[in-house]
Amino acid sequence: MKKLFLASIACWFVLNLSAQPVKEVPPYMNIEVADEHLAIKDYYRALEYYEIAYKQERNDVLAYKIGMLHFKLRDYARAERWLARVVENDKTGMYPDAVLTYAKTLKMSGKYEEAIEAFNVYANMVQDESLLLEADVEVAGIQMASKAEAPIELVITNLGRKVNSSYTEYGPMMHPTGTLYLAAIDKSELVVLDGKTDDYFAQIYTTKQDKDGDWESPKALSKQINREGYHTGNARFSPDGNRMYFTRALTDGDDLSESKIYEATGGDGSWGAPNELKNVNGDYIATHPAVGALLGNEVLFFSSNMDGGQGGYDIFYCVRRGAGDYSLPVNLGIGVNTPGDEWTPYFRDNILYFSSTGHPGFGGFDIFSTEWDGTKWSEVENLGLGYNSNVDDLYFTANAEGTRGFIVSNRISDETRSVKSKTCCDDVFTFEIREIVVDLATYVYALDKSPLDNAKVTLFEVTGSRTGNSNTKDSGAGNTTRFLLDFDRTYKVTVERDGYFPANFDFNTVGLVGDNTIEREVFLERDPSQDKEMETISTNEPIRLNNIYYDLDDDKILPDAEKDLQWLLDLMDQYSDMVIELSSHTDAQGSDKYNERLSQRRAQSAIDWLISRGVDPDRLVAVGYGESQILNHCVNGVSCTDTEHRLNRRTEFKIISGPREIQVKKDAMGNNSGDQKKN
Repeated sequence: MKKLFLASIACWFVLNLSAQPVKEVPPYMNIEVADEHLAIKDYYRALEYYEIAYKQERNDVLAYKIGMLHFKLRDYARAERWLARVVENDKTGMYPDAVLTYAKTLKMSGKYEEAIEAFNVYANMVQDESLLLEADVEVAGIQMASKAEAPIELVITNLGRKVNSSYTEYGPMMHPTGTLYLAAIDKSELVVLDGKTDDYFAQIYTTKQDKDGDWESPKALSKQINREGYHTGNARFSPDGNRMYFTRALTDGDDLSESKIYEATGGDGSWGAPNELKNVNGDYIATHPAVGALLGNEVLFFSSNMDGGQGGYDIFYCVRRGAGDYSLPVNLGIGVNTPGDEWTPYFRDNILYFSSTGHPGFGGFDIFSTEWDGTKWSEVENLGLGYNSNVDDLYFTANAEGTRGFIVSNRISDETRSVKSKTCCDDVFTFEIREIVVDLATYVYALDKSPLDNAKVTLFEVTGSRTGNSNTKDSGAGNTTRFLLDFDRTYKVTVERDGYFPANFDFNTVGLVGDNTIEREVFLERDPSQDKEMETISTNEPIRLNNIYYDLDDDKILPDAEKDLQWLLDLMDQYSDMVIELSSHTDAQGSDKYNERLSQRRAQSAIDWLISRGVDPDRLVAVGYGESQILNHCVNGVSCTDTEHRLNRRTEFKIISGPREIQVKKDAMGNNSGDQKKN
């Protein structure tokens, strides 16, 4: 049926080509194609066609589907923008789940205060206790995050582009011999779900560090382990390293549909034929194996959606009774498992580490721990900021001392490469707890020595005359920021704060030994230009951009226009959820139809300028009004000078989605004719 439907679209094109000028595919056809892809859980393709349909036929039903798909695909920035439209337009409470998901996107974008407001709105829309509990847990996580500070001695580092690709890497585990095992999909572009057996299946790879400490290019294990047609991953080892546990999985579209745990014996580089663990596996998904010990017995922890749990995926364990022989699964219970998902268990020194969406956390999945005292599990604890972020953090493992290890996250780093959005895909990160710490403490003050909050401090590494990696922190409600430093390095620091001139300073750590804190006090001078009168711009209020004019019969942006476009670009960066309409107007010279087309080209030229500088096209709408909104007396049939006509050749913008109103400085546009004018 899918092939027949797609063929009908091709036929429709052919008929229209022969009968009349080409028309675009009507919205209902794009929606039906999107629905077909959604039915087979091909979410990226479904999203593509829903977005095409939305451009043709704007409505909240499509915006809802698009926003929810963006969230499912972990594109939080786009999910936020789309769901904001739905939430703002939903006057009757038709989409409570959109409000909940919108609140989660705000949380996972680090917009904690706005997220709490959205969760409160959601709580007033529902009465089900389980739904209210979910919102309460999310808010509790935000409240915890607002007080959290990452340990200064904790260093989190992306494993690097030789290992991490633009797709997801997951399941890192160090073998006792020093070989790192991980799973990955060896593709550099988005997988097309076309039903063909391709090489997009995840496989287990190994890598080692060379003599310089750099990770070598990963190599896939043999086909005996990486079975064709299956996603293979989640390698874990017995304490002696002679047994490897791993999973083979199948997907239904983009969703996991089957996963079973296998055991292979041998050793690093020489694994024998694997066997399925029959008592561990069943008519459910079994994944994320981890070897541990309880009550003097070796056990295998794993995550499963089998019946009898607390909801979602729970953590279970089976007792090992002999080679390949395990007891029936036992649920870890309500203290550990929640109505959310518990994944990626890891057991070390009587402590179980795992990731969960059901305990209060900073983002989506957070990493938690609980200790086994011989009879019960202790209260679950969040590992804290650093290990956890405002997005997803999983697969915690550590060395015997607990000072080094790995996590998996879709947090953004300097090394991040993503096949789609910046947060779509996971990378492997290392963590290290430094025994000797050298750090920088920066204290920010006004000239009168009063502390300044919300200062942005950026630390740059300097090599010769070039700046390298950077790290930016906000002082928040205080005036202090702290950075972990490396020995024998040169650094540059810039300090910025709204309303003040920026400042900077240089320093180095050459010759330092042992623990050391470098302290710097920075005094910022007030910028008088920041005190000028502010003006409020509200939704759907047209604002004329004074410098964006055009020559007669031309759509080229004139040089003076870049002042206003740069101002607008800065405004788009400041209000990241703002969607605007850029409209262009012509004078009355020429025919109405011609001027309508000319104004559309002019509006698009301004849009193209913004897109070329990084603005998401989804946040921009170009509209050409032609000569329908003349500002002076120069209408059809009236003789006017070019200067008089030029007043009507203008571009305006208005907010159509996002913030209801924004604050701008009256002369912030850098124009020569005074304040921007409201029409």
